[in-house]
Amino acid sequence: MIEVKGVRKSFGRTEVLKGIDLAVATGEVVAIIGPSGSGKTTFLRCLNFLERADGGHLTVGDVSVDLRKAGARQIREVRLRTAMVFQDYSLFSNKTALENVTEGLIVARGRPRDEAERIGLAYLEKVGLLGKKDAYPAHLSGGQQQRVGIARALALSPEVILFDEPTSSLDPERVEEVLDCIRNAAREGIAMVVVTHELPFAFDIADRIVFMDGGVVVEESDPRTMRIAPREERTRRFLGRVLPAADYEI
Repeated sequence: MIEVKGVRKSFGRTEVLKGIDLAVATGEVVAIIGPSGSGKTTFLRCLNFLERADGGHLTVGDVSVDLRKAGARQIREVRLRTAMVFQDYSLFSNKTALENVTEGLIVARGRPRDEAERIGLAYLEKVGLLGKKDAYPAHLSGGQQQRVGIARALALSPEVILFDEPTSSLDPERVEEVLDCIRNAAREGIAMVVVTHELPFAFDIADRIVFMDGGVVVEESDPRTMRIAPREERTRRFLGRVLPAADYEI
């Protein structure tokens, strides 16, 4: 499981995160939604030390760290237990799909190459890309590149996967194939935190919805409660604008 307490982050005089708490159980999928600029992606990046938080504590499994003070060894311990899927794919352009999946296994996890390749092939098959194992990113569609990114994350057998707007860079016709891939990944029993603007998808896949705005958690609940009976006026206004009328009731 993953537990976060009191995460704070400022850029200059702008306070982006104002003390975020979140706990995600093993096998639970939590979707974080909210307007642009609410701090969702910054929060996710702080959890994997892509941004250094100004304060807060993070526990992943049996590892607990101070997000502001953690040293290189503690950061490595956190990263060994987590994986991240980026909105811009972040694949190595000079490596094939299979090599992109195996790189972390070989370099970060110390797996022998033949073992890493067996694992990589298995996960490329799970995301429907076994036939593209020798293709380079330039010869893959955006949706295929993102599915390689998901295979790469799953291959690491992390305790939690962090998804940062995994469909935002895709053409509309490619979105569903990636969402299907994430739905299937959710069945692996790995804790997932998904930052997304795809509201119907968030309500479909998540066990719990977290609504952020202005650097704070405004409200969190199960999807049905959040959809039909949100407590906070700010949540109601947001959902009323972004969900289809047929899907939203006050």
